[in-house]
Amino acid sequence: MAGKNKADIRKREILEHFYEVLSNEGLEGASIAKIAKHMGVHPSLLIHYFKTKEEMIIELVDFMIELYWETYLSKLREIQDPAKRLDTLLNILFGLDWTRLVDDTVFYACYYLSFRNKRVKQRLSNMYNGFKELLIKEIKRCTKEGIIKTKDPEKVAILIISLSEGVDFYENICGDEHLFEELGQYLKGIALMLLEKDDRGM
Repeated sequence: MAGKNKADIRKREILEHFYEVLSNEGLEGASIAKIAKHMGVHPSLLIHYFKTKEEMIIELVDFMIELYWETYLSKLREIQDPAKRLDTLLNILFGLDWTRLVDDTVFYACYYLSFRNKRVKQRLSNMYNGFKELLIKEIKRCTKEGIIKTKDPEKVAILIISLSEGVDFYENICGDEHLFEELGQYLKGIALMLLEKDDRGM
């Protein structure tokens, strides 16, 4: 928490409790009163920092982005080899832990609100654009090194994200983790084909 002021720390605490209540109660049940009760504080404290529940949702998306970066994507900083970096990134995107990091109830509550709240939609768009830009960067590095031969890094990056999100959605509906793990590895292979790279080379 170094470098964060008291307000930032308090807002982070509120968002963490909001996340838990949203996960347990769903969007309709996650009222400011319930969040305050979960924290053991008066509702006025929450209203001091967030005027409405939708304001909390907007910042919750940023909280989720930070969670992704802190938990997984920061691991890439420890890897210098371009091929290993890209392979690690693909393993993350097609891995079960990645899809389980953020509770689906919380994610889809944010997704639902994005249809009628432009600010929520923009935050989610920023999140996916961040993932896309990271993929593009790693793809270009590998292309420069002659590891892959992709001609359109942006298009391939979008396709990889679409594959990752699609298998997560399917597993969420069908509820078969073993099938997800199989599909995840299969779709990683498809991603490598899109990159014009043999899986054995990574």
